[in-house]
Amino acid sequence: MRREKKKIILLLLVTLIALLFLPSYNSKKSQPTLESSQSIEEIPTMKEEPIPPPPAEIVIAAVGDIMVHGPQLRAQYDSESNQYDFTNNFQFVKDYLKEADLTIGNLETTFAGEEKGYSSFPMFNTPDALADALKEAGFQIISTANNHTIDTGSKGMFRTVDVLESRGLKVTGTRRDENTDNFIIETINDIKVGLTSYTYETPRFGEYKTLNGIKMPKEIEDHINSFSYEYLDEDLLKIEETIKEMKGQGAEVIVFYVHWGEEYQRQPNRYQRYIAHQLSNYGVDIVFGSHPHVIQPIEFIESEDGEQKTLVVYSLGNFLSNQRYEILKNRYTEDGIIVNVKIEKDFKEDHVSIKEVSYIPTWVYRYYPHGKPIFEIIPVVEALENLDSYHITNQQMLWRMQNSKNNTIELIDSQSMESEAIPIYVEGQSTPK
Repeated sequence: MRREKKKIILLLLVTLIALLFLPSYNSKKSQPTLESSQSIEEIPTMKEEPIPPPPAEIVIAAVGDIMVHGPQLRAQYDSESNQYDFTNNFQFVKDYLKEADLTIGNLETTFAGEEKGYSSFPMFNTPDALADALKEAGFQIISTANNHTIDTGSKGMFRTVDVLESRGLKVTGTRRDENTDNFIIETINDIKVGLTSYTYETPRFGEYKTLNGIKMPKEIEDHINSFSYEYLDEDLLKIEETIKEMKGQGAEVIVFYVHWGEEYQRQPNRYQRYIAHQLSNYGVDIVFGSHPHVIQPIEFIESEDGEQKTLVVYSLGNFLSNQRYEILKNRYTEDGIIVNVKIEKDFKEDHVSIKEVSYIPTWVYRYYPHGKPIFEIIPVVEALENLDSYHITNQQMLWRMQNSKNNTIELIDSQSMESEAIPIYVEGQSTPK
């Protein structure tokens, strides 16, 4: 019996000793342990990949030539207040202009001041009140590079920049300081847009560049973005350097506004096509054209290496002017378009692209309710559905507006290259494919 008790006691002692030397169990038993050669800093950790934000979108809008002829000067003058007011010209299109994130137009006149004397063709000088109207209408950027840039000399050119900037409008094409960039970079909704404008020169007069046959003073040559058809390849190389600089400053979308082509011609000439293809080769995404005073086709072109697709609007037509059938025997000079380009940035792929292109046909309406002319820019698709709201009071004007719409849509639909991936459509009449 004693032997049995001793065996039980011995067994209990052995079990107790074994339990003392076994590793203890706790709730962290399943966690990894450090190897003898591993420090705390070397423990691998699981990092969550950041979720990219959803794609961002912006809309860039552009219109064509904004001009003020003699009849417009008289129409916008109020003799009682001795003031000019141009705001009514834009009252029916300003909502469209304000919908875009960035709106640009070509100012084909100067603001040289009253003391210079207000004037029309061939040397334009317009009251500063037009700048107020442009700001109120929804423009953010004004191109000042065109064949009328130096109509009122160097002082007029510089004062035009000052007047626009004092209204909070940004200027491209001319600049006060030749050492500042000759382009603008705007960041909108996390998308960097680089924008600049250029104008063609007329043939040189000896060593002088010219605009509209006016000699460009040497001291302001570098203040104007211009190119010569006579020295085109040489000037295009300089333009390529500007594009590289824009990209170097982070521009993800490159927009050019170019004053080119032949007046009153509804098709682009060989220079326009050549310049457009070179700009595409350089990486330009959008080209807006002005100067012909009539609408020309819209198309997408491809760079030589196939890597770049460029939207080219060869001519946006006249947005505001007195170039009418009664004067020029040309109905197309009354027509214009607002072009809206939707840009999308895919943050996951870090890629920016054009998603769609739409346009709004416009027509400059001139009528005489009380003996004095009134000028209004009409969005024709909407106006045709609501004539009373747009002061269309007779059948002749109704026909002219309808004809304007048909001419614009026919030209763009029949001669513009439309991509299934990037639709081009008329706002208010049809929808993207």
